[in-house]
Amino acid sequence: MKRKYTFALASILALAAVATVRADDASGIAKRAAMITPDTRAQSFRSMDAAFPFHVIQRGGPVAELPRAERKLDVTYSYSGQTHTLDDLLARSGTQGFLVVKDGKVVEERYFNGADETSKFTSWSVGKSFTSTLVGLALADGKIKSVDDPITDYLPELKGSGYDTVPIKDILEMSSGVKFTEEYGNGQSDVSIMWNATMVQESQSIRDYAKMLGRAEAPGTKFVYRSVDTAVLGMLVNRVTGERLADMLSRRIWQPLGMEHDATWLTDRSGPEGLEAAFCCINATLRDYARFGLLFLHRGKSGDRQLVPEKWIDEATNPQSPQVRYGHLFRGTPIGYGYQWWLPAAGDDHPYTAEGVFFQFVYVNPKYNLVIVKTSAYDDFWSVPLEIEQFLAFDAIGRALEKD
Repeated sequence: MKRKYTFALASILALAAVATVRADDASGIAKRAAMITPDTRAQSFRSMDAAFPFHVIQRGGPVAELPRAERKLDVTYSYSGQTHTLDDLLARSGTQGFLVVKDGKVVEERYFNGADETSKFTSWSVGKSFTSTLVGLALADGKIKSVDDPITDYLPELKGSGYDTVPIKDILEMSSGVKFTEEYGNGQSDVSIMWNATMVQESQSIRDYAKMLGRAEAPGTKFVYRSVDTAVLGMLVNRVTGERLADMLSRRIWQPLGMEHDATWLTDRSGPEGLEAAFCCINATLRDYARFGLLFLHRGKSGDRQLVPEKWIDEATNPQSPQVRYGHLFRGTPIGYGYQWWLPAAGDDHPYTAEGVFFQFVYVNPKYNLVIVKTSAYDDFWSVPLEIEQFLAFDAIGRALEKD
């Protein structure tokens, strides 16, 4: 079954030619649309905040150094009856940055297409795993009583919508039941409509968009990938904490982890009233993404500080309900789903990964004490075979490094 991710670019590109927008808005819309055309994609994915409004995720304090034990990864793996090399895979999948951390040390760090260690790569849906982590922190702080609570206990403006009485847990598991389609290249898909209205045209807020949605099926019964679910989780965190998502992420994660650079988080409009696009759109350096992966690898600890509860790490990176168990998401694939984390395969290695369209990964494999960050500007939204192939390559890297 074809997996469906953000975003439908065909309709975004069409916005540049819309004649009904005001003249003073047209240039901004055209600039935002042009950021992700095929011809400009590689450079644009490193400069999204040049076209979209954003909030800053501020770093602070001493930088947490990443020790280095570099070596050339001469890795091969088998897929579809053929032997492939890591270098070939990186080229075919449009890689822009590739970082491997084994036992807390950088084994390999490579950049492509003019990128370097200061480049801020856009996360796309990798950002969903950051939003999930903020939900876990709000829960630990008592701002959210339970993930079994209905979302409308905290966001009463969603009463009467498809989210009415839906448990937070179902939303974390992409099982809200809300009527929302997420299809590539389809200008009528709901994800296109949401992206265009809230991020490109800025004619509607994310909050107002979510209130318009109805219900497709009973909550908690079916996994359907919906970026709007994560948008609602962002609304939840903002409401219960009273903080911008960027500010909370800075205070609770970015600064305590000793991130090397400020990051940015795109918003649905300019100014303080803008809400972060919780379903995507963090822009950060490769090493800082790796530090986030290491936080999860170390079960929420940074040094002697427990930044994220260990219980949340366990729940977020394991299936919690029948509809998200391994092999139940898509016919013919062994993948499972946690709380906004993808689970590539069952077994004693138990890897998990944050993933974004065009092949962004923050991959964590506790068995190998391994974190891999891969940022890409692939020439299509997604390819399930190529996704599976990359998981095989990541596993081969872990196995190769274990032998050394």
